[in-house]
Formats: sequence, structure tokens, C-alpha cells
Amino acid sequence: METQKSAVCDPPEGGGEKPWALRDLPPFPAIATRVLQLLAREDVPLQQVVDLIRADAAFSAGILRTANSALFGLSARVETVKHAVMIMGVDRVRALTLTVALGSYMRAALRIEALRRCWRHSLACALASEELARICSQPGDRAFTAGLLHDIGRLGLLVAYPVQYANVVLVSEENAFDLLQTERDLFDIDHCNAGRWLMREWKLPEEYHEVAALHHHDLLPTQFGLLEVVSLGCCLADTLGYEVIKPKHCWTLDEVRAALPEAARIRFDLEPDALRTRIGSVIDSLG
Repeated sequence: METQKSAVCDPPEGGGEKPWALRDLPPFPAIATRVLQLLAREDVPLQQVVDLIRADAAFSAGILRTANSALFGLSARVETVKHAVMIMGVDRVRALTLTVALGSYMRAALRIEALRRCWRHSLACALASEELARICSQPGDRAFTAGLLHDIGRLGLLVAYPVQYANVVLVSEENAFDLLQTERDLFDIDHCNAGRWLMREWKLPEEYHEVAALHHHDLLPTQFGLLEVVSLGCCLADTLGYEVIKPKHCWTLDEVRAALPEAARIRFDLEPDALRTRIGSVIDSLG
């Protein structure tokens, strides 16, 4: 079964000249990059993570606000960065760091409705991927992070060119254009290729690079790893009403179930209304 919703994009494996559309992008938040690099180390002392986050007052405030949002659903209110880090663990702190960093990075662009739709889709894909990972007995926090980052190329383009990218979304939807091709026509790069470039340049975790580059490729029936979980999570987000533009084919839940490994189909227990409500609650809580 296929997840491909538009033209396949094949990002270059090597270096080469940086695409012009990415040359004037503001840098990814430095504090987030440092936190992610620290979390990538084996047996990192969590107190070092706490000290690093607390050194940036604005980032600390964002960490606490997001930790107490519906996204993480903690049973008790978190009052300090140390409390958040200690109870959440490395994988969830990584997801928390990226959520705060991306929300901050995109803040100005989110004043435009078409671009808010892109951010909502990324969050919905992250949550849907987390649910599918649970069903497939894969790490949910890892799938959430990969889902959040799957459209990092799109998020970069819309930060650099908010008005132009909003027009790309609107024109593609109104005329049923292929969104990837419309991106290439305007920017000489699509968001999959842009995602691969930005993942490398911003030194984001390597395990997610493939997801950013290949999430519009076909699902392979012989494997079902992180890339396949997020590709299907992207389709499920569209199905639940969190699409960037109306897909040419909107998957049914039966099709989503059929695309899972056989053992996971038995555990498929998603209730669309409940998942849609949860996603909406998370997005509202993040402002």
C-alpha cells in the first residue's frame, strides 16, 4: 500500500552548493541545539541538562509552559526545570526541547493562518505517530519526535518566506496542484530536500534525517520502522482533519490498519474522535 501523496523527492546524499532558498534562514535556536547535543551523549548527567536549560530564561519558561501543557499530560504541575527533566527522562526531554524550539522559531510566521495549518499538521503527525508506534510496539517518544520533525523543511521555508509559502499552500489547494512540485517551481527545492539540508546544517539527531527526506515515499511491505510509522502518521493526521492541503486521497482508518504489520493490526484500537479531541487539546494548550 502506498503513502505517496505527491511526487517522490530524492534529496542528494552528498554536500554540494547550499540551495538559495535556505541561505538566509535564521539559525535554529542555539540553546536547543546545545541541549540536543548533550542529550545525545550516553549516560549524560541530567543535572548538566538542567543547568544548561536554566541558563536561558526564555527557553526555561517555554520548557515549563510546555511541560505543563496537555501535550505531556503530567499528573502534577511541574514548577521547576529540574523537576521536569528528572521526571520525564532523556527521550521526552528531547521531544520537549524540540517542541519549544520549533514553536519559538516559527512564532512570527504563525500569524498567518495557512502557516498555522502547517504547524498544526506537524503536531498532529507527531501525536498520530506516537499512537501508531505504541500499536507497533515501538518507542512512542522517538516516533513523536520524528513526527514533529518530518516537515522541518517546510517549517524552514515558511519561516524564511512566510508570505510566499502561504501563497504556495493556498494556490496548491485552490487549483489541486502538487504541493511538492509547486515548492520546486517557486523555491527550486521541495520541503523533503530542504528537510535533509536543514537536518544536517542544524545538527539535529541523525536518526530523523531519513524521515524528513523520505516521508512521502511509498511504504515498503517488507519493513516497518520509524520512517514507515511517521509516513503513516502523516496520512492519519490528514485523515483526522489536520492536513496542510486536501490530499488527493484521504486514507480511511481501515486503510491505515491494513498498512500496519500483521501483528499490529490486532492491536489497532484508535478511536478517531478521541484522537482528534486529544490533538485539538494539545494544540490549544500550546497556544
